[in-house]
Parts: sequence; C-alpha cells; structure tokens
Amino acid sequence: MPANEVLDFYGLNSFFGRIRYGFRFLMRFFLDKVAFFCPVKSWRTTIHRWRGVNIGKGVYIGHEVMFDRVFTDQIFIGDHSSIGDRTIITAHANIPSDTQLKKLYPRQIMKTVIGKGVWIMPNVTIAPGVTIGDEAVIATGAVVTKDVPSRVLMAGVPARIVKKLDLEA
Repeated sequence: MPANEVLDFYGLNSFFGRIRYGFRFLMRFFLDKVAFFCPVKSWRTTIHRWRGVNIGKGVYIGHEVMFDRVFTDQIFIGDHSSIGDRTIITAHANIPSDTQLKKLYPRQIMKTVIGKGVWIMPNVTIAPGVTIGDEAVIATGAVVTKDVPSRVLMAGVPARIVKKLDLEA
C-alpha cells in the first residue's frame, strides 16, 4: 500500500509525521506477531488494544485472529463479544499493485463495527465497513460482506440470515 495514502488519511504528511507513523506501524506489526502467538487470552486482548483495535469490556479474542494491520483503529468491538480462532476482520480494501484495476476498485477505508454480546465462531472473514448487530451469531467459515441485524444467526459464503434468535425462550 502506498504510504502516502495512509499518511493522508491520518494527516501525517510532514517529515515528523512520517517518522511518527513509521514507528507506530512497526510497533503495531510487532504487537500483531506477539498477539498471534500469545497463549493467554487476556493478554491477547490487551495486546490488540495496544495495537489500536477498539475493544470493549469482557471481550474474548481467539488464537490467530487477524485484525487489519494498517487501519486497526477503524475496528470496534462491543462489550462481551467473542471472536473465534483464525477470524479475519478488515477495515480497508485496496489493490496494492499499480494496475488498471485500481481505477475500478479504489481504496476504501471503512469502520468495521461488532456489536455487544456477538459470537463470531472460528474462521470467519468480515469485510470492511460491516456492522454486526448486538447478540448476533456468525457461523464457522462465514464470509460477512453486508451488515448483520441484531439477534440473528448468519452462515454461508456470502453470509446470509439462517435463523432469527429468540433470546427470551
């Protein structure tokens, strides 16, 4: 990804801004690797917070979860949510190579929001800009490309509603 585009987004175009962002990126990259191999769940959550992911209280983050490495601060996770192992949560999409496709698919940076009490099972992929409603469940292996209402079970590729959850029963 061209660094100038990232620096523009964060308003760090000056010489010192570049140096500041360079250190921030290296620290986030290092912490990403530490969190990836961390065996203690509470430490993983803390490390991802240090990386810039906005994480609520009582959140569980499984092993080998990958958060967007460049725009970590554009990811928000509500209180008491659970993120399953090997889940991928992104906040931007772009074509890093210089091709004609960049004209068709320009860079997109969008907030990705996971509500309160959400259960994301293992191996889920969440696209940039998706909002997942409170107390929703995302089934193993789902690819979430659109917003998810509260209290539903989503499954499939692409994910779709397979069940409305009645939590009062």
